[in-house]
Amino acid sequence: MNINQGLDVLTLLQDIWFIVLAFIIIVYTILDGFDLGVGFWYFFTREKDDQVTKTDRKILLQSIAPFWDGNEVWLIAAGGILFAAFPDVYATVFSAFYLPLILVVFCLILRATSIEFHEEFDSPLWHRIADTAFIIGSIVPSFSFGVVIGNLVQGMPIDANKNFTGTLFSLFNPYSLLIGLLALTIIITHGAIYIRVRTTGPLQKKATQWAKVGIIAFLACSSISLVISVFLHDHVLENFLANPFLLLIPLLGFVAILITFWHIWTEANPIRTFITSAASIALSILGAGIAVYPNLVFSSLDPNYSLTIHNASASDLGLLIMLVIALIALPLVLIYTTYVYKLFSGKLKENDLGIY
Repeated sequence: MNINQGLDVLTLLQDIWFIVLAFIIIVYTILDGFDLGVGFWYFFTREKDDQVTKTDRKILLQSIAPFWDGNEVWLIAAGGILFAAFPDVYATVFSAFYLPLILVVFCLILRATSIEFHEEFDSPLWHRIADTAFIIGSIVPSFSFGVVIGNLVQGMPIDANKNFTGTLFSLFNPYSLLIGLLALTIIITHGAIYIRVRTTGPLQKKATQWAKVGIIAFLACSSISLVISVFLHDHVLENFLANPFLLLIPLLGFVAILITFWHIWTEANPIRTFITSAASIALSILGAGIAVYPNLVFSSLDPNYSLTIHNASASDLGLLIMLVIALIALPLVLIYTTYVYKLFSGKLKENDLGIY
């Protein structure tokens, strides 16, 4: 094999792993997104401590009980891919976001503990503590993931040695906070739609109202962030201007959001609404991936310092070995995930609340 052939193989493997990473982020956002969204709306069942409210809370917890831990496997997979396929990106991003990501991990652990041990003690005080942990553990990660993505898209002060030269406070800039808010609105909308899928009666009616609030916020945040991204961060347009047909992806994403809006407002079939919501998430993330490609971390100091899939990847042998493993593991995980969702599908009723 000559040098050019070796470079072609390496480039192909780098592109494949960029696609795999995007796919896993999409799956994670769709799956764990709805149960994080359920945690947000859980807060709004707190008004009165009567039997109806308690039942609503139990239904919300039961609706995600079979799925939440499996959903978070995709987050671990995304982190694993960064570590193994793009180690320089992993090192730079995790050092820059060390404290925020530690907080996210803590909140996810707090959330998991609150779900698993919610009924461990028959105490109103313990239930309030567990409820609070569940809510905080759902909201903080949802917002924080958006802040991270906002910084990656906008650009971070990365020097020629691939080191982050900013401060913790510089990460919480207006643009990243806006993208954090956008991520939160996506997740709460998706969560409310999921509640509509799994519930009936008054709780489903509440979820419809929640979904209406969420989709309005989602539309507002996505429109504002799109305008700001286009006018203030022109590097996100380069791939679209070079290949105009790629504009079809964000266009379809916006259409999917509008269809989701229509389905919510007309109280259409909940499953169909969930599918269009998932499509809007997938197309939005895909559009963002196209906008940043081949960058994984854009440098605001000098574009030449940016961490790309080409200058921050593992060796071709490492990428190839991991690809073989992924081709075996990913289908198995997808089959298992599909089986679990099919097994626990359907509407939840009060007599289904055996776990809690």
